[in-house]
Amino acid sequence: MFKRTLLLCAFCFGCTDGKAPVSDATEAAIEKPNVVLFLTDDQGWGDVGFNGNEALSTPHINQIAEQGVSFERFYVNPVCSPTRAALLTGRQPLRTGVFSVTRGGEKMRSEELTLAEALQQHGYATGLFGKWHNGAQYPHDPTGQGFDEYLGFVDGHQTLYFDAKLLRNGEPVETSGYIADVTTDAAIDFIQRNHQQPFFAYVPFNTPHSPFELPDNYFRKYKDQGLSDLDASIYGMVENIDDNVGRVLAKLDELNLSDNTLVIFLSDNGPAFPGGNSRYNGNLKGHKGRVDEGGVRVPMFIHWPNHIEGGHQIQSIAQHMDIYPTVLSLLGAKPDPERPLDGDDISPLLLDSKADDSWPDRTIYTNHFRNTRRENEQAIAPFPGSIRTQQWLAVYDYDGQWYLFDIQADPQQSQDLANSNPSQLNRLKADYMTWYHELTASPVQTIAIEVGHAVRPAVTLSAHEAHIEGQAIDYAFEAGWAHDWSIVRPNQGQAQLKWPVKVVSTGSYTVIMEYATPNGAAELSGSLQLASANLSLSKSLAQYAATEVPGKRLYYTDEAPDLQWRSVELGKLQLTRQSGDLLLRPEISGSELHIKSIRLERVD
Repeated sequence: MFKRTLLLCAFCFGCTDGKAPVSDATEAAIEKPNVVLFLTDDQGWGDVGFNGNEALSTPHINQIAEQGVSFERFYVNPVCSPTRAALLTGRQPLRTGVFSVTRGGEKMRSEELTLAEALQQHGYATGLFGKWHNGAQYPHDPTGQGFDEYLGFVDGHQTLYFDAKLLRNGEPVETSGYIADVTTDAAIDFIQRNHQQPFFAYVPFNTPHSPFELPDNYFRKYKDQGLSDLDASIYGMVENIDDNVGRVLAKLDELNLSDNTLVIFLSDNGPAFPGGNSRYNGNLKGHKGRVDEGGVRVPMFIHWPNHIEGGHQIQSIAQHMDIYPTVLSLLGAKPDPERPLDGDDISPLLLDSKADDSWPDRTIYTNHFRNTRRENEQAIAPFPGSIRTQQWLAVYDYDGQWYLFDIQADPQQSQDLANSNPSQLNRLKADYMTWYHELTASPVQTIAIEVGHAVRPAVTLSAHEAHIEGQAIDYAFEAGWAHDWSIVRPNQGQAQLKWPVKVVSTGSYTVIMEYATPNGAAELSGSLQLASANLSLSKSLAQYAATEVPGKRLYYTDEAPDLQWRSVELGKLQLTRQSGDLLLRPEISGSELHIKSIRLERVD
């Protein structure tokens, strides 16, 4: 694994006149400001009081905006993992290897130099507390991508929000309490333990993403105002986020670190509207999964006392990929010139409140994948996509048609100008297609799961990460999101699960399958194969109905539930250093077989 080195200029920040006295420990770190980055999940532009939502209470988030800088038009990708990869690398998601949210398409190349790794190189303690969603296995997990420690989860969503089973530095741990409170506790503890050195605390909340579980006091507050169960759940989850943001800010105050901490708050995409629901979002068109304004425009606030003049709003368009180069610039560092960034350094907009008046126009490009269930389906295509300038928005929509909007005069996209201004649309179309073809010149490929690292002798290959083939197999839930499993039906032809893997260490590996046979006993035969390595399967599986772990959902959505699976050892597989596809070809007689995962454990 090769990581490039960041170039460092002299750090130039010290105490400014009128700044409160600091402790000796803080004084030693004053030249290197701390960084706290809050990222929320499915919180729309309108899901914060500062942006005009009068029903929602978010005083601490509002405080960041009011005392810092707010962006009127800040853009991200339409869904989770592409935004996260772009945020942490300053590069288009496709350049990092991310092209989806499941089946390995969420995985970021280990060679990418993340913001955490860049800051590590300059003495920063780095911690992640919450949702990762850029690779489940080492070295694509947080530990392999620059975080000294993490507490959270690596999949696209969590099934249970109370007393959740999380990962601490790759190892499963039991927790007690509400998940956003638990991860915030860990972030506060990290800040407390590292306050004598510069630190980077990345706090990616997994709320208000579904499932809609939250403490009753938050739900009841909004339900009593007459809101639906769904809106009361979402607003309650957002207020819980706000309270946890407030707890982190209070800890910074307590440690006398607030003046030397850069605080950033944003969301990963537009609001999710389950079941066709809609709520306040500034009348923006679209939602999560769409490239219209409502799907990609999010709240974005930055606060850094004595350096960034507070209380003003930036009108110039900006995007998530700008955060990486901007943070480095504010720290006096420069990115590696051999790894070009797609984001811009927008620090002048932050440091000079008048810079917005003369900021040059720019172009922001967005492409959104199509969720695929089978490997022969095409995830990446020219549409849906969009191209934005300060004035114009051209949308290449799901129907294959182009639409044009004067987004300054018509931020709600109420009037399509494609027919009345074809010359402008043609310029934007040509620009977008040139960008798209350059970005996709190399074919999109799923990054292999690495097997055999000494720091991770056991690797789990989840069923939802596999490409499935054959008439006898399907996902239990239609889309095959995180936590889903595969169902293999008897006597209906072939079935195959395929995971791309890279074996980094030759040896013998025990193969363990998590499974259920809810409708009766089953006979398992078939094979597990990687190139010339082959394990013949022969197991009699008694009936076992996986028990559902009950959650506390206040509004139903169709995420796969958390189940208690049974494990069975299938045998041992001798693997050499190689790359290829690990193929599980189960043959079933009797009852259908539900497969949750295959686990490879190095034994020598």
